[in-house]
Amino acid sequence: MDTLRKTIAALCAMLFTISSLLALLAFNIEWYAFDANVYKQAFERQNLYARAPEILANALLGYISENQNADPYLKELTLEDWQETIAAIVPPEELKVLTDSALDSVFDYLNDRTDSVEISLLPIKGRLTGPGGVEIVQKILRAQPACTVEQLLQIGMGFLAGDIALCNPPPEMAGLVQPLIQSQLQLMTLSIPDKLTLISSTPGDPRANLRQVRTLMTITPVFPLLFLFGLTIFAVRSLMDWLQWWGYPFLITGATSILTALVGVASLGILIQGILESFWVGLVPLILFAALREALSAVTGEILRPVFFEGIILAAIGLSMVLTSLLISYRNSRRI
Repeated sequence: MDTLRKTIAALCAMLFTISSLLALLAFNIEWYAFDANVYKQAFERQNLYARAPEILANALLGYISENQNADPYLKELTLEDWQETIAAIVPPEELKVLTDSALDSVFDYLNDRTDSVEISLLPIKGRLTGPGGVEIVQKILRAQPACTVEQLLQIGMGFLAGDIALCNPPPEMAGLVQPLIQSQLQLMTLSIPDKLTLISSTPGDPRANLRQVRTLMTITPVFPLLFLFGLTIFAVRSLMDWLQWWGYPFLITGATSILTALVGVASLGILIQGILESFWVGLVPLILFAALREALSAVTGEILRPVFFEGIILAAIGLSMVLTSLLISYRNSRRI
């Protein structure tokens, strides 16, 4: 009977160690992987804010290509044109604010604080109607083939009426072209919305499965507590039993957690990235997905850092209990 009791206790100790390590990882993934501030720090460290023009350009191009009422001139602009335009007319500090706002919107959506992911276009609209917008349009025109005689005759009508034929007018026509560009820019900005909705909730909300997984992650610490309770029931009969049966599992769990955080960054990072990417399918806008995926290596470090310190705490508790039990055993042996 005593052998069976200790066998069950040993099984509980082993399951406690395994479930504790999994709980530390799962709980910290849930805590840090869905925090926008963690990704903002990662964007800062890895200079991912430089991707902002690409993100905004993709969002604009997608909207314009799908909107039949969009200005014809806008439809002539390529992804590269939009990227160059946004990078040229919107200062880096404003691009950073726009990117942070987009990240906040994504994680507010993932955390059920809102029902959509939105990105603001107001800074772009404001800058397009200024001197920067005119300069960009002129730059685009200079990259086009030289205007034919027919195009030169129609260029005024084209810019004002929307029948656009992009070409490079001669320098002597600059005085005529610039006011036409300015008037066209005013019309263009009217067809650009103040904000774009990248994702909105639907009747089959894909966040439902994510909620279930995250709920499971938050309750993972319950499982090692249950195994610790079972271990206590079957093994602890005295102070020495308690110090030894708790001390060694705590020490092993802590040491394993420390080792995992230090040595397992590369392999564990791949695992965590795979888990997070699977969460994001259908939940994160594709135009942001690539940048967020690049940030995952830094986010993995943020997840493993608390695992390391929590492992130190567990190892310290376990070691102190083991040393106390050894000290008591030593004193009892001296008395004998």
